[in-house]
Amino acid sequence: MQKALYLIMKLLRLVGAIIVLGIIAVLFMQFSSRNRGSDYVVLKTKPDSSKTYLGVKAGIEVQRQQLKKAYDLHTVTRDSVAKVFTQNMVNKIFPYWYGTQWDFNGYTATPGEGVVACGYFVSTTLLHNGVKLNRYKMAQKSAMDGALMLEPKDSLYIKRCSRDAFLPLFKGSQKDGLYMVGLTNHVGFLYKQGAKVYFIHSSYVDPVCVVAEDAATSVALGYSTIFVVADITYNEELMQKWLNGVVVPH
Repeated sequence: MQKALYLIMKLLRLVGAIIVLGIIAVLFMQFSSRNRGSDYVVLKTKPDSSKTYLGVKAGIEVQRQQLKKAYDLHTVTRDSVAKVFTQNMVNKIFPYWYGTQWDFNGYTATPGEGVVACGYFVSTTLLHNGVKLNRYKMAQKSAMDGALMLEPKDSLYIKRCSRDAFLPLFKGSQKDGLYMVGLTNHVGFLYKQGAKVYFIHSSYVDPVCVVAEDAATSVALGYSTIFVVADITYNEELMQKWLNGVVVPH
C-alpha cells in the first residue's frame, strides 16, 4: 500500500511538472508572438552580388508558388508566409534600389537606372515582390488612398502629430515587421526591428535617392504632421492575395 501511494504521489508530481512546463511554453509562445524581433533579420544595405535583379524576382515567384502549395497542404503557417514575404522585400528587393535617384516625375522599373518618385518606389517594389497591382495607379494616389489599396480604413493606424510624438506610439503598439506609411507629402515603408525603426523611401531631401535611414532622425518624416500606416507583414488579406496571385484592386 505504501509503495502504491508513493508511486501515485510521484506520478502526481510528474504530471504537475508537465502542466507547469506547458504553461511556461504557452506563455513563451504568446510573448514571442508579441515580440517578433528574432523573426526578422536586420535589413541588408547591399544586394547579393551573385544574382541579378531579374534572377531575384524570378526566384521570388518560384518561392511564392512553392509556398502556396505548402500552405494549401497546411505544412506552413500564415506567419511563415508573412516572414518570407517581409524578408524578400527587406533583404532581396530593397537592396537593389538603394542609391537609385529620386525625381518627382520618376517611374523607372529598373533599380539603379533612371529616377524614381516615392510613390513609384513603393508600388514597384511591392509589384516586384509578387503583389499583383497596377504600379501606376497606386503611385498616383494620395497617401490615404494608396494605403487603402492594402487595408480597409478601420484597420489603418493613423496619427496626426509630429515625428517625435509618432515614433514612440508606433513602437509601443506595432509588432516587428514591414509597414507602408503615407505622410503629408510623401510615402515610403517603415521597418520595425525591436527598438529600431527604419524609414525606407525614395527621398526628396538629401541624399535625394532611395535610402534606408533611422526613422528617428529622418528629415522627410520630420516634415510630416500625419502618418497613415498600412500593415504589410500581418495583413492576412494581402498575404492571401499574394499567395494566390489575386489582383489588388485600385
